[in-house]
Amino acid sequence: MSQERRTAIVTGSARGIGAAVAKKLASDGYAVAVLDLDESACAGTVDAITSAGGEALAVGANVADEASVAAAVERVAAELGAPTILINNAGITRDNLL
Repeated sequence: MSQERRTAIVTGSARGIGAAVAKKLASDGYAVAVLDLDESACAGTVDAITSAGGEALAVGANVADEASVAAAVERVAAELGAPTILINNAGITRDNLL
């Protein structure tokens, strides 16, 4: 196995499927950037990862805004290392019947 640092960015990972993916990647040894529109909403996921011995960083970014994403990637690279994987999970749903 490579000793190279592995860093993942998981968008929409403050809760739900994104949070579960972030936790799994952390348990597999990735440093994880928990990225969501509201950075403070990422605290629960980050706490779960770090209390299990993993490394995580809360990052606020709007994936619909190119400048916001660029700034987020720069921050992740500076604090966790260059991203090696991206899980693009961010999205919205309308809770209505089709």
